[in-house]
Amino acid sequence: MKPKPNEKRIVQCLRKQGLSYNEILQKVPVTKSSISFWCQGVELTPEQKERLNKKRERNLQRIIILGPKAIAKKRKKEIHKIKIEAKKEIHSLAPYEFKIVGAMLYWAEGSKSGGVEITNSDPKLIKFMVRWLKQVCEAQPERLKARLNIHANQNDKKIKKYWSEITNIPISQFGKSYIKPEGTGHRKNILDNGVIRIRFGSEDLRHRIMTWIKVLYQSL
Repeated sequence: MKPKPNEKRIVQCLRKQGLSYNEILQKVPVTKSSISFWCQGVELTPEQKERLNKKRERNLQRIIILGPKAIAKKRKKEIHKIKIEAKKEIHSLAPYEFKIVGAMLYWAEGSKSGGVEITNSDPKLIKFMVRWLKQVCEAQPERLKARLNIHANQNDKKIKKYWSEITNIPISQFGKSYIKPEGTGHRKNILDNGVIRIRFGSEDLRHRIMTWIKVLYQSL
């Protein structure tokens, strides 16, 4: 949510009066990070600093008295409030924004050589990128291929079914899974559904995507 033009001025005025960030937050409905940023150059008097220090000490004493359970409950409420505020700061993606977000994710997770490839274990990210490939890059669904990376004790058939439902890619378009043999180490954090690689065999499309990324980077 974009701040109102006069909110910055009000926040700075309240800070000059010696109010803490939490006190300002109660009066002006903006994020705490915005308050912190806007008040960076605001100098407080020694009296104001002393008041805030005493307030922090009282809060610390209250935390000690309340105990861990009360602290956890308070923190849960704070996180809930943060999430509500964060939802207001983001709107649904317009087509151009969808294109940019997908390009940035490809920059982080995609192959930089050969055809177009995205490898990850996060079902939400994979679902997003498959949709991006289809809608933005106009990748034909029948040309999308998938391959799993799993451990020997995992159910290949079951995991293929899981990822097929996530991606809407038919199991017939899944290649042979890479199965990591037993005794090769790195078994502490075995992923329940392994890692999936989505491939669209078009080097031309990869060059196109990498050019989008280059243009976006140069615009910074």
